[in-house]
Amino acid sequence: MGVKIIKIYDPSNLMKIKALALQNFKNYENLALEFTDGIQLLLGQNGTGKTNILDSLHYLTFTKTAFVNTDNQNIKKGALYFLINGDFENNGQTYEVICYHELRKKKLIKLNGAPYERIIEHIGKLPLVLSTPHDSDLIRESSEVRRKWVDGCIAQYNQEYLADLLVYNRILSQRNTLLKGMEGHLNASNKSLLDTYDTQLITLSKSLSHVRIDFVDRFIPFLSTNEGLIVFERETCSMTYQSQVLADDFEHSFLESRKKDVLTQRTNIGSHKDDYSFLMDGEPLKKFGSQGQQKSFLIALRLSQYDYLAKVTQIKPILLLDDIFDKLDDERVERLTALLNDSSRFGQVFITDARKERTSLLVKGKYKTKIFEIEKGKVNSYET
Repeated sequence: MGVKIIKIYDPSNLMKIKALALQNFKNYENLALEFTDGIQLLLGQNGTGKTNILDSLHYLTFTKTAFVNTDNQNIKKGALYFLINGDFENNGQTYEVICYHELRKKKLIKLNGAPYERIIEHIGKLPLVLSTPHDSDLIRESSEVRRKWVDGCIAQYNQEYLADLLVYNRILSQRNTLLKGMEGHLNASNKSLLDTYDTQLITLSKSLSHVRIDFVDRFIPFLSTNEGLIVFERETCSMTYQSQVLADDFEHSFLESRKKDVLTQRTNIGSHKDDYSFLMDGEPLKKFGSQGQQKSFLIALRLSQYDYLAKVTQIKPILLLDDIFDKLDDERVERLTALLNDSSRFGQVFITDARKERTSLLVKGKYKTKIFEIEKGKVNSYET
């Protein structure tokens, strides 16, 4: 199933980071790194801080960690603040991004020395795709994880969608707080406030779902292309979108659910209930996919996300692959390595691995590689 990727990008239009500086971020007190084009290979035993470097790049892009930590938890133990400084380049334009957070204070994000009035304005300026071992949650965990992934994809190129999503979540939270305070009893004052919330949530739900179904329709062809690059068997991979909002009687159902909402003290219908299913030959991957098939699917999913973003933004994103070779057999490692060495497809790629011997194929590749060996918070680097 060796389907070739169509070359749809301007090879010169790629996002890359030239330098990174960390102060008191997670396990790093002070760290300064310089990066090259091509593959950046981060080697070190588990727990040495490889993933923390990738997470700092994620923070510079999304203004938050990729994991569940709060901003305070990202501050090195015993310190009062953390600072992340990144110098980026895209098509001759340079961007200096600074993320600063002081203990129990509001974080500060600056672009080229100017602070943002609204942090969400930064989202999408530096396209990036991150794959971690936690990607398995996309298959195994609740719908919230899958919605978060899709929302993160769309937010990198659709600011209007991101703004609508934030408003929706704020109004939903306010409505749920009201429902809890009512304690199962509806009066005239509460009814008037619910009417106001409901009008907004119905309108926003329709807007969000329209964008989400459009995303799925446009994303599936990329997934179909990438399945043949990773999965050796003849399975067909796909994804579907389920939403009550798409029903013709959605508005009626939303209003009819009010009695149930009052009793359960939460909003039971709306875009926050949307879900996505990942399929293999038409069957749920969660139930019928082996561990190897699920891992391969997730790699194909992230590569599809990369290709999709490159298409809609016309910029090659930075690609971060954390422990990507774990649980892959040698044949899949070799095939994935060959893919990542395609400089016409990929721009700057960051890869972490705990096994130095497993990365020999990357080092022998034609793609330029810079190696960072990490031990106890110290980093040594050299180019191949």
